[in-house]
Amino acid sequence: MTTADSETVKGLIKGAYDMHVHSAPDVLPRRFDDMVMAQHALAAGMAGFVIKNHYAPTAGRAADVRAAVPGVNVYGGLVLNNAVGGMNAIAVDIAGRMGNKVVWMPTVDAANELDNIAGQVDESKLPYWMTIARAMRAKGIAGEPIRVVDGDGRVTKDTRDCLELIAEHGMVLATGHVNPHTELEPLIKAAVESGVDRIVVTHPEFPTTYLTADEQVALAKYNVYFERCFTQPYTKKVSWEVVFENIRKVGPASTILSTDLGQSTAPWVEDGIGIFISKLLGAGFTEAEIQMMSHHNSGQMLGVEGS
Repeated sequence: MTTADSETVKGLIKGAYDMHVHSAPDVLPRRFDDMVMAQHALAAGMAGFVIKNHYAPTAGRAADVRAAVPGVNVYGGLVLNNAVGGMNAIAVDIAGRMGNKVVWMPTVDAANELDNIAGQVDESKLPYWMTIARAMRAKGIAGEPIRVVDGDGRVTKDTRDCLELIAEHGMVLATGHVNPHTELEPLIKAAVESGVDRIVVTHPEFPTTYLTADEQVALAKYNVYFERCFTQPYTKKVSWEVVFENIRKVGPASTILSTDLGQSTAPWVEDGIGIFISKLLGAGFTEAEIQMMSHHNSGQMLGVEGS
């Protein structure tokens, strides 16, 4: 594996988008807030980013940041967890009317995520947000685990209602933490049937949403994009080699590079992107392929002209 030139890496960071950033304000400690993130993005020459929060909509926050820090495209997101009513069509419609860009299916409240955590005894491997989930359960206000399919494997009416509104408002569907084997393909099929034309499979290298390369290839027929997040190999949830092999097998043309950063002990976003780019260059990916994954594909998902 060769060593990437630092100036080349800096050049490739310029114009990049990150569709998965966890900034403050949040219920969890974050390394930076929205404004600081935007200032760092501007200084690094990044084109823009999406604010993700597991518990609260961020379209309003994104609008404020765009006004305060011109030159960076900042987008809002909505995650359909219990804090916003779960599979709540009203929340999706309001978010769309406010200019929201990305809607994630359930994450922290996904039945798949909670089923996986139920058997986890190693405290060091529990998710960053588990302290919040435990506190809510202790108060008896956590809500029910959310499934997007019923017992017969059919997408629920509430889910279809949300998908139709995602399509109506031209938003991006991100698949969140739904079960990769029983829920993911039915969800994608229903999204296509509902008219959703931009679909991102959320971090398929994450332990609870893991898909093999062959499983990803099988889903590629739906014209979905696969989001490769920096934090998964960086925190050793998966090896860099597996990520690289999945990209090679599925193809850079359907890959989006994101970071999933914001944790108080993690790198700055621009540094995470730089490490990711450097690793990709070292693994033999071309500058054109990296630009496709970090600039063009993300920009197309976000509806940015000329990406």
